[in-house]
Amino acid sequence: IAKDDQVIRNPSAMGNAWFVSDYQIVEGAEAEMNALTNFNPTNTAIVEKRFEKYLTGFKMQEGESTGTITMTSYSPDKLSYNSNTEKEQLAVFSEVYYNSEKGWKAYLDGKETEHFRVNYVLRAMRIPAGEHLVEFKFEPKSYYTGERISLAFSSFTLLLVLGILIMKFKKHHLSKNE
Repeated sequence: IAKDDQVIRNPSAMGNAWFVSDYQIVEGAEAEMNALTNFNPTNTAIVEKRFEKYLTGFKMQEGESTGTITMTSYSPDKLSYNSNTEKEQLAVFSEVYYNSEKGWKAYLDGKETEHFRVNYVLRAMRIPAGEHLVEFKFEPKSYYTGERISLAFSSFTLLLVLGILIMKFKKHHLSKNE
């Protein structure tokens, strides 16, 4: 927003997700940061060597990246995208990367799949040819463990209260009959 409340469009913005036509493997986080100073993020993804395994067998296509990838829904714990490509593509998502141990999981057509870090902070994923639904869901194990523990204690408390009420009812009913 500029003076007079005018909105100024950023012509360099790439949107929520895009396909790149090239990637560069670098050794270590420092080299990854240094590589970010002189590259075109529209076309290239910078990949730290420890994430190279996610690109094993991946063939970049020659020339410009083709296909579309569009965000279809956004909420704090679930992101959805539709993709359509003629060949396997490397997609970069304008979202901070968190690995699955931290709770963020990636799904392709409902099946859990791998995602990895590029450009030091962003998420990336290999997208096969065709039309696909891509989802990122925040599903931390600690939340579900806590939910189960809470359910167990709630059930125990409910059973305890019911037991006390039944005992009082029986005691009251027996004292009336005597």
